[in-house]
Amino acid sequence: MKSMTVALSGGIDSVVLLHLIHQLQKTQTFTLKASHVHHGLSKNADKWVTFCEKLCRKLSIPLDVNYVKLPQKKSLGIEGEARRLRYEKLLQSKSDLVVLAHHEDDQAETFLLQLIRGAGVKGLSSMAHFDDSRRLWRPLLNASKIDIESYAKKHKLKWIEDESNQNIDFDRNFIRSKFLPILKERFNHIIKVISRSSSHLAEAQHLLDDLAQIDLKSSLKSDNYKHKLNVKTLDKLSNARAKNALRFWLEMNDQLMPSRDLLDELLRQVLTAKKDAELKIQLSKEFEIRRYQDEIYIVPKNLQTNKNYEIIWAGESEIILPNGQKLTFKKVKGRGIQLKFLKGKNLIIRNRQGGESFKPDSKRPTKKIKQLLQESDLPPWERDFLPLIFIGDHLAFVPNFGIDMKFQTKPNEVGLEVIL
Repeated sequence: MKSMTVALSGGIDSVVLLHLIHQLQKTQTFTLKASHVHHGLSKNADKWVTFCEKLCRKLSIPLDVNYVKLPQKKSLGIEGEARRLRYEKLLQSKSDLVVLAHHEDDQAETFLLQLIRGAGVKGLSSMAHFDDSRRLWRPLLNASKIDIESYAKKHKLKWIEDESNQNIDFDRNFIRSKFLPILKERFNHIIKVISRSSSHLAEAQHLLDDLAQIDLKSSLKSDNYKHKLNVKTLDKLSNARAKNALRFWLEMNDQLMPSRDLLDELLRQVLTAKKDAELKIQLSKEFEIRRYQDEIYIVPKNLQTNKNYEIIWAGESEIILPNGQKLTFKKVKGRGIQLKFLKGKNLIIRNRQGGESFKPDSKRPTKKIKQLLQESDLPPWERDFLPLIFIGDHLAFVPNFGIDMKFQTKPNEVGLEVIL
């Protein structure tokens, strides 16, 4: 671990966290900076920026201030959208770790919020100390609010109060100021009890994830795992295991979890649709599930399959295509396109426009690309967008189908390998 970014709102929790990490820096070697997200929701938002700037100057800690604007349509509500944008900005940090000031009381609030919303095991397991996939660390998760307040007073720290914390129109504030105090009065250890239950549920979720990986083992071997899933894999499982595997696959594809009803309906349609059916199921505003033959895919809803494109390769190691797919280029010995053909000619990437043909094998006749695609298992919506690699006016390479014989590299030569 060489670098950390501390999320700094200016409130007591994040100020204490910044002070602690700053103290830690005196005994360990790492770079430290702070990050503040300005939502513009409060009339005092600019004052919070000023406070954070003064604090970081005093400690000689660099500060990034990120200005964000909530969308007009807040599908996740004001709290949810603000949280989403905050994480989005924080995760853009290039630090090894993003450090957050969530504590034991926050964990209890999150658990109760998720319970009220009818969350499953994953939602109720709440927040993790470490989130490796997003590089998040919550070192204060076992500390109580009282512990944090005591530390702040002991070290004579200054912080700001967010007036919106008193607004019980927000669900979290209502739970914090109205509901939890009643529980604490009757059950004085309720915060630690909830924290313990969250840990138990987190362990249960790890087991469910392990089970999903076992059930999807054959699919996980595929390079296209994140894009497709074999329906036969789900059909062999019990209903509960199939839903668990489907949920895991959606999460691996960075999708928001659908409701229980939608997940049930999704599984039903996926398993009962005929092999030749053109199945489309709306997953969210941005994505839909499509089935082709025995595979299901997550596809952007606004996918433009009829849009032509042409890109001239300028020596990059990677090129992102208009549909979001990535082409990588590297020089390797014994395979790829012969480099000599690139001398004085452009390598051009464009989609299929009709009439193209090539001959990847001496023992097989020249074939039309259209015929090859019809014989393949490539989904229809991806065919017109498939990138074809031309050297000048000649088709040299078609991903998944090979290199035209004329352009193939000999075993003792260095060639240009193109991977989709």
